[in-house]
Amino acid sequence: MSYLDNGSTLRSMFRLTPPQRHDIDPTRSEIITYIKDNLHCDIGRAIRAFNSMRNKKSQVLVYDMVHRQWRGCDWVPPEDGDQITFLTRTINEMKRELFALKSEVRKHGRVIGQLERKRPSKRGGDEEPEPEPEPVIDPEVMEAEKRASEARKAMQKARETIEDDEWFKSMRAALAEGDTASSPSAPPQ
Repeated sequence: MSYLDNGSTLRSMFRLTPPQRHDIDPTRSEIITYIKDNLHCDIGRAIRAFNSMRNKKSQVLVYDMVHRQWRGCDWVPPEDGDQITFLTRTINEMKRELFALKSEVRKHGRVIGQLERKRPSKRGGDEEPEPEPEPVIDPEVMEAEKRASEARKAMQKARETIEDDEWFKSMRAALAEGDTASSPSAPPQ
């Protein structure tokens, strides 16, 4: 909660803000000018206050997508006919949000039900679990695995070729003749 110099909060001061437009240029923004005039501060502090009040958690200022304006969270139009229209629209928006949330809950409920059916019961250990369906493999993934397998085969063949080469065999034999076991602390002879 953000307290002002006079002891009030931003919410109590700006909850009834009338609808005003915002511009990317703060000098042309109506809402920034309104905040600056009411707080009697510079434009930087007004921008910070605006960003704080429009945050989803605080929602002191709410964006009206229909009219493309910012307004206070508790603002209602002054005329009765407009109030009814405004409140009806707000109720319809809430109904749409509620319907979307209910459909999400139903979807998650179906997924939970499917997972519970797949889970073996704790009492009946004799039951066989349902076989899992074969995973669908992307053709691009299969092609990449095929290329990787061919590259591994080529590397193995190159190693075998190097090991079969007579020059490498003679070098290993020559190095093996000069090897003598010595303690690690003794210098090489």
